[in-house]
Amino acid sequence: MEQQSISISKAGIVTSLHARCSVIAAANPLGGVYKSNLNFNDNVDLTDPILSRFDLLSVIRDEHQEELDDALATFVLNSHMKSHPKIRQLDTMDEVSDEQRQTILDELQMNMLDDSKVKKMDQSR
Repeated sequence: MEQQSISISKAGIVTSLHARCSVIAAANPLGGVYKSNLNFNDNVDLTDPILSRFDLLSVIRDEHQEELDDALATFVLNSHMKSHPKIRQLDTMDEVSDEQRQTILDELQMNMLDDSKVKKMDQSR
């Protein structure tokens, strides 16, 4: 990274190429929780030589908000279920009877998570 070049030796060709690029990396804290009373080096399991190669280190902390996290997870899971190919094809498939259509929609409704928390979060904004 420091030399901004890469050496390649393949198929009898030996060359050096310029490699000007940015490297973005992410690391999880040890134990899964960032401890603000410790410094960055003690929170992640990376050696000093590796850390010294980066120009900028940024800590992004997740504040534990169980209700918000639960509402977000519910929204994402329900969105994925609603966009399932089987559900999206209902509008374009003419050969599906009303009974089959209703069975598929009932199955979707039965499997979806309770989104009352999502609606509550949306109203509070």
